[in-house]
Amino acid sequence: MSVIKPALEHPNLITHLLGANNYCWIYYRNGDKKLLAKPISYLQDELPGFIRTHKSVLINPIYARTLTAPPRQKMAGEIQLESGLIFPVSRRRWNEVAEALDHRLAADAEKASAAVTFTISSTKKAPSENVSKQSILLVTDDPSCEPIVTKMMSQRWPQYRLQIAEQSNQLPDHLAGISAEELPTLILLDARTTTVERLQTLQRLKRDPYLCRIPVILFVTPADTLISDGYKRQANSVISLQDGQLSFVQTIERVCRFWLQTASLPSLPKPSLTNK
Repeated sequence: MSVIKPALEHPNLITHLLGANNYCWIYYRNGDKKLLAKPISYLQDELPGFIRTHKSVLINPIYARTLTAPPRQKMAGEIQLESGLIFPVSRRRWNEVAEALDHRLAADAEKASAAVTFTISSTKKAPSENVSKQSILLVTDDPSCEPIVTKMMSQRWPQYRLQIAEQSNQLPDHLAGISAEELPTLILLDARTTTVERLQTLQRLKRDPYLCRIPVILFVTPADTLISDGYKRQANSVISLQDGQLSFVQTIERVCRFWLQTASLPSLPKPSLTNK
């Protein structure tokens, strides 16, 4: 115990643990690592805040960056740490891991809401363009799609201004604090990689009495659990997509064609003081 106790004394400095039979490697944020003669199950009990993503992998959730759903049934998902390392998430542990990270992100969002400013990039406007033009908000961490989507939107729906954001943690707080005229007409949430964050954002948007009327379209990888999770959190539509820039842009075009040309969109009430 004299070796194990000091190794676990500062759990916030540990990024992950990898088990190998009755031994376990502990990896630290500064690059150091230690080998302990204990199985990973023992160390999981000693580190209750850590998440077991696989039989041989234990993750410190504060270093988790993205969670990617299994691309198809009977395949594992993936979790990526801020260091860039990627580890598998077994199918039987997927729901448990997603829920644990969901709760962690919710707590982080509450702590950061007063300090973090949500930023949205906008397509360029001509000086004479009406500043009150209605907008479409696309949330995606795939920057390569931005120029193609922007071009497509400007050609087919020039009356709408495209806004793009990479992160969505602060989106509900940002939208709750602006006027009804500034709210987006449609929100497109790309959850193909940053799954947990997008699902948490979707849930917060739909629970807000001021924002819940905005149609939210969720894009996910083809996985039954993700589709169910999206509708459970009241997405207006959940669309499963394989990776691919062209497929993503074409799907956005079809979505906009329906929501902007066929569907009747609700008018949004002005926020009450409690929404501010």
